[in-house]
Amino acid sequence: MRTETRTYTLYRITELSEEAKEKAHGEWLYNRYFYGWTYENRQTLDAFCEHFGIVCRNWRYDACNYSYDYRSGQEDCIDSLSGWRLVAYLMNNHWNDLYTRKYFWNGRKGRESRIFVDTCCPLTGYCIDNDILDPIYRFLKSPTGNVTFDNLMNKCLDSFFRACWDDMESTQTLEYFTEESNANGWEYLSDGKLFN
Repeated sequence: MRTETRTYTLYRITELSEEAKEKAHGEWLYNRYFYGWTYENRQTLDAFCEHFGIVCRNWRYDACNYSYDYRSGQEDCIDSLSGWRLVAYLMNNHWNDLYTRKYFWNGRKGRESRIFVDTCCPLTGYCIDNDILDPIYRFLKSPTGNVTFDNLMNKCLDSFFRACWDDMESTQTLEYFTEESNANGWEYLSDGKLFN
């Protein structure tokens, strides 16, 4: 019987050559990459569609592009609202979907304001709520006559999917991979192969 011992020199991602980093990054993208925010994004989309009465289907996004189909479940008279009538409709019917009461803390005690409101993540509490609702907030600040409810919902969905696309793209960069590798303490051989 014979016993053989091997010795490896292990490197952190920041200690590798540029070529080895690229190889490690490519291998990670191909075999181990996972976008971890799909569930939260889906919750925001579902909440938005439910609150505003629209149906979004055949949607998809990745780091290269996005696509979606939607239809409004509203009556035609609501879909064609524009200008100040649309502002009034949104304020009267969707105030609680767009705004939450501001919370104030005094030491350990907190209280909800009866006057001040907040626009921070009102749908699900996840940051992408701000992206899907941003076109509505911009419209409410300066209502123009040519924007209809239907156009506004399309702008909201486009803003949402663009944000998902950008986020997914940013999680595939070499910088993100380097941070992920350092945070998890992954070690590599000199050629960029992950050491298990």
